[in-house]
Amino acid sequence: MVRLARQLRLASAGNGRIRLMLATIATFACVTWTVALISSVGKFGDSGQNGQISLEDFDSIQQSLPELTHKSQRCVSPKLPVTNQLVRANRPRPIPADVCQRGTSKNWLRVSESRVYLRPEYSSANCTAEPVVWLDDQSSEFGSARPLRSGDKLPSLGFRASCQSPDRTSRHSSVYYGVKRATSSAAGSRGGSPTDSSELGNVIMLGLDSLSRLESLRSLPRASRIMQDRLGAITLQQYNIMGDGTPAALLPILTGVREADMPESRKGFAGARFLDDSLRWIFEDLRDRGFVTLYGEEGNFMGTFQLRFHGFRRQPTDFYLRPALLQQERLQTNAICIGDEIASARMLLAVKDLFTLHPDRPKFAFTFFSSLSHENQDLSPMDAELVKFLDWFEAANLSSNTSIILMSDHGQRHGPLRNSMQGKLEESLPLMSIALSRQLMSRKKAAAEMLRTNANRLTTPVDIHRTLLNLSGLRDSTTLAASGASLTSYSLIDEAVPETRSCSDAGIPTHWCSCLRLKKIQEPSSNELAVRAARFAVNQMNSATEPFRHLCHELQLGNVTEADVSLRERQMGRDFSYNMANSDLVASGYITVRLFAKPSSGLYEATVQFSLQQHSGFSGGRRILKFLYVSEPSRINRYGRQADCIAQMQPHLRKFCFCEP
Repeated sequence: MVRLARQLRLASAGNGRIRLMLATIATFACVTWTVALISSVGKFGDSGQNGQISLEDFDSIQQSLPELTHKSQRCVSPKLPVTNQLVRANRPRPIPADVCQRGTSKNWLRVSESRVYLRPEYSSANCTAEPVVWLDDQSSEFGSARPLRSGDKLPSLGFRASCQSPDRTSRHSSVYYGVKRATSSAAGSRGGSPTDSSELGNVIMLGLDSLSRLESLRSLPRASRIMQDRLGAITLQQYNIMGDGTPAALLPILTGVREADMPESRKGFAGARFLDDSLRWIFEDLRDRGFVTLYGEEGNFMGTFQLRFHGFRRQPTDFYLRPALLQQERLQTNAICIGDEIASARMLLAVKDLFTLHPDRPKFAFTFFSSLSHENQDLSPMDAELVKFLDWFEAANLSSNTSIILMSDHGQRHGPLRNSMQGKLEESLPLMSIALSRQLMSRKKAAAEMLRTNANRLTTPVDIHRTLLNLSGLRDSTTLAASGASLTSYSLIDEAVPETRSCSDAGIPTHWCSCLRLKKIQEPSSNELAVRAARFAVNQMNSATEPFRHLCHELQLGNVTEADVSLRERQMGRDFSYNMANSDLVASGYITVRLFAKPSSGLYEATVQFSLQQHSGFSGGRRILKFLYVSEPSRINRYGRQADCIAQMQPHLRKFCFCEP
């Protein structure tokens, strides 16, 4: 087309017959190209597809658009209040910090430093222990029972204790777990020794589900103050998620690879592999350098790497708490408490024992807590446990050689606060607070200052992966090469993140980008652009469940409750001269819509890219509205058991599927 345009201009100075011939050829080519373009995008009807729109709808959309909202590529952190009327109106019901001590159920035993002890008031009880046996990453079972006496060595990493009083009037049964003392053939022995062990540093990661940076200030005030004031933690202000849910956060932290880039490992997909067969994990890098490693998370019935994925073929760490936690959670009648202990206390004790029992080995512990925060409950009990742990950390002088991180995967994903722009942005900006060890700061003089600089720049979980490798004293080239990702990532203690870094540069999908400058659309339920974008999103959700239509209802658009637009390009007016090389772009950008779908009453949030075009010069011109799906919509209300019919075979479709009765 451009070549034809040049030929027309050259011919204008020559023979008139040639001019007429070239003009005719160019006109025919342009008509064919325009018709082909319109045909390729299809006609826009009630289904919400891309295509031609009427002049009336074209004018309506154009008039509803704001001025340009995104004039700079630089990411500017949104200024969000820690508290406001909306936040105050939706605080969770208070839970006393000692809620578990107030119950009638008591624990008869305690585990400490690789030994099991009966509490004094139950010292005469008769007990047996059944070891927890790992079968695969989806299941575990109990082995044969054997007598258990106070002071015995830990019979296995996890075990079920069954006890009764001498008069057989009282009974107790619970799952306990701990950390064993290393032997010559035990934890960490598979790896070789590092070249210079003096450069290795311990790392503790304490993760909480569904906790934004701002929510940590509201819900963990005491732990947050200790991290900042006593341990010198630096909190990342623009730490941005890279996708929906916990795996999108933890996968890149632990592997350096985004979920979108990883080899297929999901259930229900042909050729899916175990996660440790398809990715190299930081646990492997650390263990190869002589580290002792521990990994545990709460909520194992919906495990981060087991609900939608096939999990691990081999246990990924020296001390892998999942088998014991699976059994513990099956026996729990209260998600918060195990007897008279808060559930998280046992995992924190396991981390303490890891450090006490292996003083001469470099250590890496990754723990993730969800029993309170996943359900958006009051975190006072968790705050109290974290304060105890941080007091112990400080008293044991671990800050001399151990970096500690308090972090989250994302902000709240459900609830009244989430159904707002503040809630959307908080979901994208989770907590990431890093306290560097004194040893590291002595070895890397500029590390703290570099981290402080990067705290106010756009950062991601992939950056945290590289930072962890350097916090531990490992070089990161092996993992970067293994990832094969084209994204540029940064070690936040060694390299300055560019001030001009954008979400696109960082690999953050637009839907999760906290940098977008958005303008609210008034009366979205009657706005032409908002309604068409919502129909497009519903149509895409239906496309995902189409192969399972015998199980899942086809969704329909119920109502558009809110819409916000980010405009990147705009030309005013609708009278344009025809450009042979390019379509006449009137406006382009992104629109985020919140919508209700029928019959599930699902509340969804979707971001789609749009372009409004006018192709003029032929039969009154053509007006085109095009949409491009940029990422999966979020479901921001709970679906409960609506998707039970597909939960096992296609777990990734749960948020879209409303099961046929």
